[in-house]
Amino acid sequence: MGGLAMMIIGAILSMMMAFYLLPDVFGEEALVSRWWWEIVLNLQILCLAFMWFCHHNRIIFSRGWWRMRAIVHFITGVVSVSYPVGIMLISAYMDWFREAPSERQVYLLMLGGVALWAVGNFVVPIIVWLMARPSARSDDASPLKFRPHIWLMAFWSTLSALVIGIIVWWQQGGAVSILVPILLYLQGALPYFRKAQHASPRDSDI
Repeated sequence: MGGLAMMIIGAILSMMMAFYLLPDVFGEEALVSRWWWEIVLNLQILCLAFMWFCHHNRIIFSRGWWRMRAIVHFITGVVSVSYPVGIMLISAYMDWFREAPSERQVYLLMLGGVALWAVGNFVVPIIVWLMARPSARSDDASPLKFRPHIWLMAFWSTLSALVIGIIVWWQQGGAVSILVPILLYLQGALPYFRKAQHASPRDSDI
């Protein structure tokens, strides 16, 4: 459920960028249309529910630092799937529904989202691992060890998004940036998909 929620939000954000960058294809008013935001808000509620059902068993059945770890992961997941509402609130505050933002503002908003995403998906996991380390059986699974083949398998989606970002920066823009949100959210979804393959009884709702 968590992985599906991530993929839905990634698709929504990519569609938002497509609406903005390709008005000739989707129309000038697609991004501010009522039907679009009704769909987004309904999917937002669904994704938040997915996150709750995905994490609540782990929170209930964990103890000590592991419970704290589960809670932090839950909060990170909720924040990650709340981006569309955050964008809506920022747009309302900046009056972007009446006057479209500049491309620079869009890219700044995107960079802010990527920075927040990076904290949630890279910094927070290391912090919670360090918190739970005294309770771990061994440090073989340390995220700080440099294992190139494992890192490549784990972060290929982020690396792809980084390559696209470099291309966009080099070309000073481009519709290919539409792929960045869905690739980043795919990165966030991969741990859920991997966990689902080796789920324990407390993970029955993943």
